Amino acid sequence: MSKEYTPKTPLFYLGAPLLTAMLALSGCGGDDGNPGTPGEPGGEPAMNISMLKIEVKETALEEGITRVDYRVTNQDDEPVVGIPSGRFIAAQLLPEGTSGAGNSSEWQYFTAETCSSSCPGTYVDHKNGNYSYSFSAPFDGMNEIAEIAGATHRVVIKLGGDTLADGTALPVTNDHYDWQPPSGAPAYSRNIVSIDTCNSCHNDLAFHGGNYNQVETCVTCHNATRISNPENIFPQMIHAKHLAGFPKPLSDCQTCHKEDETLSEQHNWFRVPTMESCGSCHNNIDFIKGEGHPAQADNSNCVACHNPDWTREVHANQQNMVALEQFKAEVTNASVSGSSLSFSLKLSNPQTGAAYNDSADKQLFVSDLRVYANWGTSFDYATRSARSIRVHEVAPLSGSNGVYQYQLDGLTIPAGSEADAGTLAIQGRVCASQGMLVDCSDSAASVLVIKSSHQSFNMAGLTTAGRRQVVSNETCGSCHGDQQLNFHGARNDLAGQCQLCHNPNMQADATAANPSATSADFKQLIHALHSARYEGFETLQFPGNIGNCAHCHSKDENGVLSMALPLNSAVQPLSLNDGSFTSPTAAICSNCHQSDGARNHMTQQGAVFQGAEADAKAGTESCATCHGQGGLADVTKVHPIAQ
Repeated sequence: MSKEYTPKTPLFYLGAPLLTAMLALSGCGGDDGNPGTPGEPGGEPAMNISMLKIEVKETALEEGITRVDYRVTNQDDEPVVGIPSGRFIAAQLLPEGTSGAGNSSEWQYFTAETCSSSCPGTYVDHKNGNYSYSFSAPFDGMNEIAEIAGATHRVVIKLGGDTLADGTALPVTNDHYDWQPPSGAPAYSRNIVSIDTCNSCHNDLAFHGGNYNQVETCVTCHNATRISNPENIFPQMIHAKHLAGFPKPLSDCQTCHKEDETLSEQHNWFRVPTMESCGSCHNNIDFIKGEGHPAQADNSNCVACHNPDWTREVHANQQNMVALEQFKAEVTNASVSGSSLSFSLKLSNPQTGAAYNDSADKQLFVSDLRVYANWGTSFDYATRSARSIRVHEVAPLSGSNGVYQYQLDGLTIPAGSEADAGTLAIQGRVCASQGMLVDCSDSAASVLVIKSSHQSFNMAGLTTAGRRQVVSNETCGSCHGDQQLNFHGARNDLAGQCQLCHNPNMQADATAANPSATSADFKQLIHALHSARYEGFETLQFPGNIGNCAHCHSKDENGVLSMALPLNSAVQPLSLNDGSFTSPTAAICSNCHQSDGARNHMTQQGAVFQGAEADAKAGTESCATCHGQGGLADVTKVHPIAQ
C-alpha cells in the first residue's frame, strides 16, 4: 500500500499566474484518473496549533477494505494541513452474551497501523484539513478475529507528537469513532465510564508516553484479544489499581460509575455482574473453586442472585441515603454576651418539611449531635480548640415545636475583636434501618454520619460575612465524595468546620527539616498530607498533578483562585513549638518548595523563617511583586493548573 505526502508548499501559496496555467492545462485531453475524495473548502491553514481536533466524516468499504475520512482542525477550528503521520487502531464490539450466557459485551482488537515514513495502508492528505486512511486489508481474520456482520466497529485515530514541514509542533491527541459497517450508526455500544470522571481526580490522565488519554482508546486495546495478561484487561486492571489508596470507600462504585446520560451503558456496573469484574475487587473469592462464594463455572447464573436492584443497593447505600435525607439540624439564631454564645437549634425532616417536635436529647434516633464555635474569622480564630456542646446529652434552656435554645460557654473573644465574627459548626450521627430513622437501641440499626455544616455569627446574630473560603466541599469531593470523608468520627465539612480547631494556634516542630510539614494548621496539614510529607502518610499517592492547586482551591466571585497572591490578610504566620514564627507566604510555599535554593529565594524577598513573631507579622514579604496576579511569575500561571 502507499502513502501520499503533503507538499511543503500548499497549492494556494502558488502564484496566480501558475495557478491559471494549471487550470488551463486541466482542459487538455487524457485520462482523468479515479475521482478523489471530495474535500470541504479548507480556508486558511492553521498557523497557531495548541490543540488538534479530529472529526470523522465518513467510513466506507472499498473492495472489503475500510476507509476512514476525517478532518483535523486546531483550537480555532482552522484546518491543519500537512500532518505527516498517524496511528489507526480498529476493533469490533462483541455483543453482550455472545461469548456465553451472562458475559458482558467485550471489545475485540483487529489491528493497529502506523503511518510515518512508510505506511501499511493508504494515507491521503487532501491538503485542506481533510484526510483519509484505508487499512491494509479487510478486518475479517485480522488478529485471528472473525468480523461479525452488524457488529459495532471502532477506529481510534492518534495524531501528533511530531511536527509539520515548517517545524510547527503538533500536540498529541487521540479520538475514536464508532459505526456499523459500511457507514451506519452503531446499533449498540459499551460506553461505561467518562474520562471526565477520571480526570476529576487524576487531572489529564495519559498513558504510553502521553499518547492515549481517552477511556474509549484504552478499552480498544486492553481486552482479551490484545492483552495476554488477564490482569491488564481494562475492568480488572482499573478495579485492581484502585484497591490501594482509594480516597473513598471501595464499595462506592459510583465514584467512577457516575450517573451520566451521555453514556449508553452507564448502568452496566450493576446490570451485568460477572466473575471477572466483581472478582477484581472481591479478590478474596475464587469462584471456580467455590472459595468465599458458591462454586460457579461461568457467568450464566450471576444475575439470578445479584439482580440489578440488589447490586445497586448494596454498593450505593441507597437506603442509608434515604434515611439521612429525613434529618436536618440547623442554627436559626445566635448572639453573644460576654463569653457565652446563645443559639437556637432547629431539627426537621426535609422530606416532609415538618419539624421534629422534641429536642435532640429526646430524639431516640439521634446518636450524637454537637455544636462547635470559635471566634475570629479575620485572624483565623482565637483558640486552638473550638468550644462545643453535646446537645443530645443536655436539655435545652427553652423552646418548642422543633426549635430549642442552648447556651455554649467559654467562648474566647480577644479584646478589640468584638466587631469580628465567629463560626458555628454542626456534626452528628443518626440511627437508621431499611431507609428509615429508628431507635438507636434497635439491633438492626446502623449508625450514619450526617453532613456537617457551618454558619457565621457576630455579636448580634447570624451573618453571611464569615471566614474566607479557601477550599470547598465540592473541590474536595471530586476525589473524596460529597462530604464522605469523615474525621474524628463525624466531621466532614472540609470547607469550614475543620479550621475551627486546625488553625494557626497549632504549632509546628521547630527541629524538623521542614517544620511546615509538621503543623496541624489546616493549610499546612493539607499540603503536607497530599504531598506525602506528613508523618505517617509518606506512602500516600496523590492521584493528580500535585502542582495543580485548582484541584483543591476554590475560586471567588471574580473567578480568582484562593491560592493567588497576595494572600488574604487573615492568613497568619506559622507558629513553632520553640516560640518562633515563619512568615505566612513562606510557611505555605515552603511546604512544597523546601529546597535550600527556594528558602534562600524567599528570604531574599523578605520572608522570615523561625524568627520573632513581630518580624513574621511585619509584612516584609514581597512575593506578590513577581508572583502576584498578573505578575511576571504569577503563581496561578507557573503552577500546572488546569484552566
